[in-house]
Amino acid sequence: MRNRLGGRKLKSIDLFAGSGFVARLLKKHSSLVASNDLELYAQAIGECFLADRDEALLAEAAQHADRLNRAALDGASHSGFIRELYSPVDDQDIQEGERVFYSNDNARRLDFYIQELAKLPDEIRRLLLGPLLSSASIHANTGGVFKGFYKDKNTGIGKFGAAAGDATSRILSPITLEAPVQSIFQSEHEVFRRDANDLASELDAFDLVYIDPPYNQHPYGSNYFMLNLLTNYERPGEVSRVSGIPTTWNRSGYNVKKRSLLLLTDLFEKVPARFLLVSFNSEGYVSTEEIKGALESHGRVDEEILKYNTYRASRNLRDRSIHVNEHLFLLDREG
Repeated sequence: MRNRLGGRKLKSIDLFAGSGFVARLLKKHSSLVASNDLELYAQAIGECFLADRDEALLAEAAQHADRLNRAALDGASHSGFIRELYSPVDDQDIQEGERVFYSNDNARRLDFYIQELAKLPDEIRRLLLGPLLSSASIHANTGGVFKGFYKDKNTGIGKFGAAAGDATSRILSPITLEAPVQSIFQSEHEVFRRDANDLASELDAFDLVYIDPPYNQHPYGSNYFMLNLLTNYERPGEVSRVSGIPTTWNRSGYNVKKRSLLLLTDLFEKVPARFLLVSFNSEGYVSTEEIKGALESHGRVDEEILKYNTYRASRNLRDRSIHVNEHLFLLDREG
C-alpha cells in the first residue's frame, strides 16, 4: 500500500480494534493511526498503547507501579466487588454457586489496583490501566473469554484450571502493576468509542481502513464484560446468575445473521479511504464470496487465505474442523 502511495506513511484506522494489536502494528507505518471499538476496555487499551512514548511519564508510572505493588502485599484492608462477586471466599474450599474467575488474592489485587489508579493523574492512570487489563485477561480462570469460568466437570463447581488443573500457574500467579511497553514509532493518534457504521460517515479521509468485525453470534460485550467492569469500576446491577455478566452489555448488529451483510456493505460504501483491508472468518455469518463480491463493486480486490487452529476452548469443538481459515481482502478503489 505504501508503495502505491509513493512510499509515504499512511493515515490509518482500525474500526473494530478490540485488543488494539493491529492498530499498534499500524503505528510503525502511519503518520496518523486511529482505533475504534464499541467497548470501553478497547478505548482504555488504545489510549495507553497508541500514545507516543514519553520516557518521563513512563518512569513516573513505573514508580507508582512499584509503590502500589508493595502496598498490595498487605491484603487485609483491600476489598471491592470483583473479590465479592467473581472469586471464591476460600480458594481451597470452593463452594457451589461461587464464581471462580480469579483467585481470591488476584481479585483482591484487582480491586485494590483499580481503586488506587483512580487517585492518580489521568495520564498516569491511562498508562497503568492498559497493562492491568492485559494481566486481568492472562490470569483469569478461563479459556480466553469471560462467558464462563473453569469448573470441575464431575461436580459443576468452579475449579482452577478445570478438572485436570491445567494452566494453574498462569491462573494463580499474582497480578501486578507494570508500566506499558509502548511503540518506539511516533505518530499522531486518535481513539474512538463509536458504532463503526455511524463513525464511518463522519471521518475525514484515510488511506487505509482495517475492518475485522464480529463474524458470528458471540458478542464481545459479554465475552469480555470483566474488562469493561475493571475499566469503569462500577458495581453491576442486574447480572446473569452463573457468570455474573451485566445485562447492560453492548449488542452489535454484526452479531445478528440477517443484519451482518447489510451492515458490511453499508460500511464499505461509507468509509472514506482508498484502501480497505477486510478480515473475515470462514465460519462467519457472511460468506467470503459475498464479501468479495461486495468489495469488487468498489475496485480491485486481492485475497489471501490464512489457516489457523480452531479456538481450543470452544464447547462444540468436536463438531467442528480443527482448522479454520481467515480471509484477508485488500480493496484498492483506484487499482
